[in-house]
Amino acid sequence: MIKLERVHKIYRTDEIETVALENVNLEVHKGEFLSVMGPSGCGKSTLLNVMGLLDTPTSGEITIAGKTIHEMNDSTLARFRNEHLGFVFQSFHLINSLNVLDNVELPLLYRGVGSKERRRLAEEVLRRVGLSHRMRHFPAQLSGGQCQRVAIARAIIGNPHIILADEPTGNLDSKMGAEIMGLLHDLNQTDGRTIVMVTHDESKAKETTRTIRFLDGRRIS
Repeated sequence: MIKLERVHKIYRTDEIETVALENVNLEVHKGEFLSVMGPSGCGKSTLLNVMGLLDTPTSGEITIAGKTIHEMNDSTLARFRNEHLGFVFQSFHLINSLNVLDNVELPLLYRGVGSKERRRLAEEVLRRVGLSHRMRHFPAQLSGGQCQRVAIARAIIGNPHIILADEPTGNLDSKMGAEIMGLLHDLNQTDGRTIVMVTHDESKAKETTRTIRFLDGRRIS
């Protein structure tokens, strides 16, 4: 489902060069729930951003769902990302001026889906994450766990094959964290979605299919 070959990511300024990823080779199989661990600054989030086509590797090749990424132009890349990838972030990245329903509809708005169909699909995924009673609320009126459920609903509304989650339980207490993990497991096991999750939590990593570890931009296990 995802293949990285000899991927390097280097950030350069006039004075300094920072190697964020060094010669990363990785395959994520269809239906796998992979966790990525390592200390802060080791390249975990950079890896997720490169996988999610939010950042471009300095060198190397990325293949997702059989498509070689470097062959795509910007518009094709944006469309591919919208159709195949769903994102869940530690800080939720919700738009505070929009209510829950409007936040969840956004990926379909970018696809040009009509308003009635957007509304139907948004209501459907919000029921699935247990937030049908909060559709008209705004992010500031929700708990952290509820905000993360909204973020997951937004990630899956377009029916992506792959979900990329960056510390999805990092800002939550243990009870809310367990509920979010339960929801991710359901998406993986019931829907067959491939999930890559960055985490600092060893107990959460143990729940996943496989764990890989990074140090100083290199995969070490």
